[in-house]
Amino acid sequence: MIAVLTFLHILVSVLLVAVVLMQKSKGDGLSGAFGGGGALTASFGSRGAATLLSKATSVLAVLFMILSFLLAIL
Repeated sequence: MIAVLTFLHILVSVLLVAVVLMQKSKGDGLSGAFGGGGALTASFGSRGAATLLSKATSVLAVLFMILSFLLAIL
């Protein structure tokens, strides 16, 4: 049980870092550093990507906290 929760915790952590890095900052963000800024805007629209990424960040952050509490209790 602990091994499964630890695996999920690591997976959620990596996904959370990736989603946070994909978000647009005051500059061009990580996507602009590698030349992929236009592809994200073209597929989601200018506001759709921000909304999708912010919702994904919220969901992953809640999952991270829940898994952290479960692992601390066990």
